Amino acid sequence: MPRSQPGQSGNPKGRPKKGRTFTDALEAKGTPAELAELAWKAARNGEPWAIQMIFYRLEPQTTQLKLTHEKSDGPTIDYSRLTDSEVEGLESLLERATGAIAKLEDGEGAPTAA
Repeated sequence: MPRSQPGQSGNPKGRPKKGRTFTDALEAKGTPAELAELAWKAARNGEPWAIQMIFYRLEPQTTQLKLTHEKSDGPTIDYSRLTDSEVEGLESLLERATGAIAKLEDGEGAPTAA
């Protein structure tokens, strides 16, 4: 087997095709309308799979997601160790940032450096 040249694929035919999907197999048996008619007849005859399929199609099950996000920013900071002037500096910085965000939300453009 010859080695592929630089810039050429080592597998020019690509990945082999997998088997047909369930949907492909169903479509080979008839049109969607014919398949729906078969499912309806089966449901009327009491077939549980057909009843469940039609029920889930008419009333899809809702799913509740519980999302959590945890982020570790490294070690926690002990603010009780800050001096009064350091706390005042942080408060001033927070006020400027809050004001800049409010201006952006009001559409006043980019904040200017103070």
